[in-house]
Amino acid sequence: MSAASYAKKLQRASSRKWNIVLGLVLLAVFLFSLALRLYVIEPVRIVGNALDSRLSSGDLVWVCKLPFCTNKLTHDDIVLVSLNGQDPILRSVFGLPGDSIRIFPDGKIQSGENTSQWEDESEIIAPREFYIPRQGDSISFSELNDIAFDYASLILQNQFGTHRYYTQAQLLRENDTLPLSRVGSAHIFGRPVSIREIHGFHWQEYFIISLQINREEPGAKPVRFERKIYNAQDSTEIKGFRSPDDFYYLICTKGNHYADSRQLGFIAKKQIIGKVVRAQTLFQH
Repeated sequence: MSAASYAKKLQRASSRKWNIVLGLVLLAVFLFSLALRLYVIEPVRIVGNALDSRLSSGDLVWVCKLPFCTNKLTHDDIVLVSLNGQDPILRSVFGLPGDSIRIFPDGKIQSGENTSQWEDESEIIAPREFYIPRQGDSISFSELNDIAFDYASLILQNQFGTHRYYTQAQLLRENDTLPLSRVGSAHIFGRPVSIREIHGFHWQEYFIISLQINREEPGAKPVRFERKIYNAQDSTEIKGFRSPDDFYYLICTKGNHYADSRQLGFIAKKQIIGKVVRAQTLFQH
């Protein structure tokens, strides 16, 4: 074999080895980048100003997914949240596990000294107070007010599925049960209330119906609704359960057009993908 032929053969062999090495390096870089994005930190571009004044449309923020970011959440942290069957959303942490929250019709929300304000709020039609469960807390449905009942039932549905439970509502005057046909004269959003839909309402609808019935009978004792949850398989009443996770109350101050815990209920810790951080904050740990 001539020297020229040997050199060409050696060059081809070296080229193949180099291509293999280069391919492995590129694969390693790709896998590392993928793992970094999935488990460590992810860039998120803000589309629209749908959170609060701290973020503007077009901003690029970094979401830290490491445990030291998600295990130590505080009030006003901005987090990326996973919702069933929907795109993740950014929301602000207002309530922590163990906090008591008060909400008001003017859009004010309060927890201790921590306060915020929803813009153009119209869903909160009466003052309410509720507790945010911690993992292992005992939740008894009979001890919950109407809004807390809604949030607790959402925990069950999100944990085990909506098909496993159903709710029954009763109309009461003191301890006496009234026929549900009594709600036939009530109206919601300008239309008569159907008895068939009465069991699936939220606290606001029950509150409005009760007000209408009480106004029609000014001298009578006030009426109220009481709800119970049953197992769909055997129709046994579910009186309570233990909180399966730590929960948070997340808000978006831009009003009713943007979903937050008012509609979604408490957000479980396992649903929180990561926390928005500055780059310098991330690398200080």
